Amino acid sequence: MSKLVNDVYLSGVVHFLKGESYGESRLGKYFEFSLKRQYSDTDGCDRVDYLRMRVFDPAIQEWIVKQEEGAPVWIAGELRSSLGSGRIYVMVSKIQALNQL
Repeated sequence: MSKLVNDVYLSGVVHFLKGESYGESRLGKYFEFSLKRQYSDTDGCDRVDYLRMRVFDPAIQEWIVKQEEGAPVWIAGELRSSLGSGRIYVMVSKIQALNQL
């Protein structure tokens, strides 16, 4: 069986979660935040999505916690599902600041 590809590339703004942002899974300790995306939906209505992100890499964790709420970013990662809750999230592998969105 060939390897399935779950790679995603997203842009949006940083939205920090209320409450506990650190957790641990079988993959290790992670920092969790949301990527807020505002756009026009297919029916023309404005839409806001909050996509859940998990960061396992300590260097990326250190970088993201220094950012301000609403900072525009570009993210590369892998779409995953939590084994416990089944929640869908993006496992962030790269992140960088964007000048403008």
